[in-house]
Amino acid sequence: MIDLLYIGPGLGIGTIILIFVIGGIVVFSFGYIFWLKFRRFFKKKKKK
Repeated sequence: MIDLLYIGPGLGIGTIILIFVIGGIVVFSFGYIFWLKFRRFFKKKKKK
C-alpha cells in the first residue's frame, strides 16, 4: 500500500516550489496594494 502512495521526488519538489511561487505572488500583490495606498495617503498629506 505504501508503494502506491509514493509520488516520487520530482513531483514533491515541484509541488513545494509551486506553493512557494503562489504564496510569493499573493504576498507581493498585497504588498503592492498597500504600497499604493500608503503612497496615495502621503501624497495627500504633503499637499495640505
